[in-house]
Amino acid sequence: MTFARQHGWVLLGAVLAAAWVLIHLHVPLVEDSLFWWVPKAIKAGQSGFPLSPAGPLPAGIPEVAAALPQWVGGLPDYGHPPLWYWFLGLATLTGPTIIKIHLATLLPAMAAGAGFVALGRRLGSAAAGFAVFATPPFLAQLLRPELDLGLLAIIPWALLALLNRAWWRFSLLSILAVWCKEPGVLLVVPAVVVAFEERKWRFAALSPLVALGLWAALHGWMATPERLPISGLGWAKDLLTLSFIVFVAQGRFLLFAGIPQFRKHKALSSFVLTWVLFFSVVGFFANQGTRDLYTHVRYLIPAMAVAVVILAQATPMLAAVGLFWLHTASPFGPEASMFGTDQAIAETHAAPWLSEQLEQGHTVWVGTHQAARLLSPYAGVVESPLEDIQVYSFDTEASALKPGDIVLETTYGEPSGRLLTGTPKTALKTWTVHDAAVHAWRIDP
Repeated sequence: MTFARQHGWVLLGAVLAAAWVLIHLHVPLVEDSLFWWVPKAIKAGQSGFPLSPAGPLPAGIPEVAAALPQWVGGLPDYGHPPLWYWFLGLATLTGPTIIKIHLATLLPAMAAGAGFVALGRRLGSAAAGFAVFATPPFLAQLLRPELDLGLLAIIPWALLALLNRAWWRFSLLSILAVWCKEPGVLLVVPAVVVAFEERKWRFAALSPLVALGLWAALHGWMATPERLPISGLGWAKDLLTLSFIVFVAQGRFLLFAGIPQFRKHKALSSFVLTWVLFFSVVGFFANQGTRDLYTHVRYLIPAMAVAVVILAQATPMLAAVGLFWLHTASPFGPEASMFGTDQAIAETHAAPWLSEQLEQGHTVWVGTHQAARLLSPYAGVVESPLEDIQVYSFDTEASALKPGDIVLETTYGEPSGRLLTGTPKTALKTWTVHDAAVHAWRIDP
């Protein structure tokens, strides 16, 4: 068998992932990568790669940005391992730009694309591995330089090592996964399942636990749960919602013909089910009951991708239906599709006009998400910080607005209803990208 015949599909998976990243090199940063993960990576490079890059904002972000609610007090120490910060920090040593940041994610994105195709091929259908490229959250995550991308790059290869009984390789990969982000420790479950099937004790199966313990010992503590269940009913509701997102939403229910495959591959299915159970407990809906109700679909992508590869073994072509939701706003938050990224692109289109208004002496108000991009050139929207903007948040009162002020309203970010509902205003311009939009309003006397 030639190399091309043996590995061609896997290489194609890497090429597709690389192509997806390369055609989106100018896509701005969004959500947590905007506020924390990329700034912490930049900080790591600037401060000598400490175990926990935290404290003052990195050099290059203007002092006025420290007034944003997300950055009050500087960069927090969330207790996550540093491997991703170090990796991304190396790419920004000569100065952070959006191009350098996306190019740095090229390697992990390619590893993820190739890994899931290799996993599908190992189960019997490389086409099933390509099904992840029709899964909107997966494609969105390839463009987000977050800790979760590191997990996506490693997990399929760690699971493949288990299926091939390559225990030393699994041990190394699982340690790397944990040191990208703590949930990699859940790889211990399929490892124990495989060891049980072998009827042989494998110390390597505990490698993820050892890696997590080492991190806790070095750092002194680990990241804490965002929110634990407050009742059995609340936990059950979250579990059902998470199961719906992973197995049903965006047309994934069409793959249910593959359920026998799910039952057949016990190690992989144990990984998927454990992942869903874990995040139903540690606070997937951590912001429930607060003003900024957003979920974190990216937490579920490793389980989702593995489930898709297993279930698509029977009917891989049906997975293509998922592309219908690629740019659709989801009730489960901006990470469930390209919607969050589309919003940032719409803001990029609005930026030149916004700059003109500031030069003409107008007062312009933007939400904190947009403000962070306008104040941070590395985010990919502006070449130099627009320090003259006014920033509104959840606590800003309508009385702060004056006649003639311009308010930018976005379809994702801080709700501006408190400012604009009942306030006399005139529509000026609108920029749209699929379901995302930026609306510019002028406040009337």
